[in-house]
Parts: sequence; C-alpha cells; structure tokens
Amino acid sequence: MKTIIAQKPLAASHSHVVPPRSVICRGGGFGKSNKKVETGGSGIYTAPKTKKRVDLAKELGVDNAAASAAAVVPAAPASETEVLSKGNWFPLAKASDFAGDKKRKICELKGNKQVVVLHQYQDTIYAMNAYSTAYQYPLIDAKIEDGPDGPTITTPLDGTIYDLKTGKVIKWVPSDGSPIRGLLRTLKADVKPVPLPVYPVLVKTDGTVMVRLS
Repeated sequence: MKTIIAQKPLAASHSHVVPPRSVICRGGGFGKSNKKVETGGSGIYTAPKTKKRVDLAKELGVDNAAASAAAVVPAAPASETEVLSKGNWFPLAKASDFAGDKKRKICELKGNKQVVVLHQYQDTIYAMNAYSTAYQYPLIDAKIEDGPDGPTITTPLDGTIYDLKTGKVIKWVPSDGSPIRGLLRTLKADVKPVPLPVYPVLVKTDGTVMVRLS
C-alpha cells in the first residue's frame, strides 16, 4: 500500500491554507498490504520496515556447491586388509593354478579335516565343500553351466543341482528315467534338500587365492 500526500494548491492571498490529508491508495503487485500508513501529519512518507533474509549457508561460510558435491561422493571400496581382517581366511591356491585348461583344484585342510574344491568359471573362482550333500559324492568333476539365475553346479552321481554362488538347491536328486537315478531319487524322496556349503573368495593383488572358511 502506498500513501500519497495530496495538497490543494494555495488559493488567492485572501484564501485560507488547507492542511495536508492522508489518502489511502491500494497498490497491486508484490508486497501489497491493507494496512493503513499514517504520515503523522508531517507530510513525509516512512516506508515500513521489512525483515532481511539471511543466507545461513553464507553466514556459516559453507559453499553450497562444495556441500552438494560432498553429499554424493561414494564410499571407497574396502581394501584387501579390511576384508581379510573379518573372519578366518586361508591361502588355498594361486591364480596361476587355474591357467590354461586347469579350472579346478582340491584343497585339504589337515587341521580341521575339511576338503574344499575350487572351480574357476568365466574368470571367477568359486569355493565350496568338495562333496555333494545328498550322497557325499566328489564335486571335482561336477558340471558347471549358466542357469536362469546364474551359474550352477551339477552332481555327477545323482544329478542334484546347486546355485554356484549361494549353494542353494535348485533340483534335489531328480529322476531322469534311468534305473540308477530312479533308485537314488527313491532313497532321498523323504529327505529335506540340504544346501551346499560355499565360501567367500578373494584373489589378492599378488595372485594368492584366499578363502574364508568361518
């Protein structure tokens, strides 16, 4: 709202002086108000006081661009030392052990009598218990191939199929119509499927293949 002071021009020398009056004008646009502003009779317009906006980031010395960039910086990947500090890791092989056509290796830990088989498939090394969970059949010659949800490993004896990454049972002693598979299926028909124990693998920068067994 604007206040405009309107004065009547002085008449002839014989006329009296008309005192100033306050005239209320309603203005549009930003900052309009219905509040009446009085001049106090002085004829001088005094603008209402407005609150100053404070840029908190500027006042604190924070650079908005730098702060935004810092908020989206991804965390650095864990180093070998950090990974190997959690759990019990064992050096079971060298990356060179899988060169050429050699894509598998049996490793026996004499301390706890545990046997682990390592399989390399598509440049990735996987570690698992060396024996199947249905009939404890060796997995050194197991078939590895791509499945719908990732690589799988198939037991040669009974045909049980596991997820190579998780050890989850995909098919438990399936019957393929052969007499032997049919018999093996019958013997395990009432047995709950048992997942295959698999273990995390880390290949160090020097080529050492580390396996976490616990």
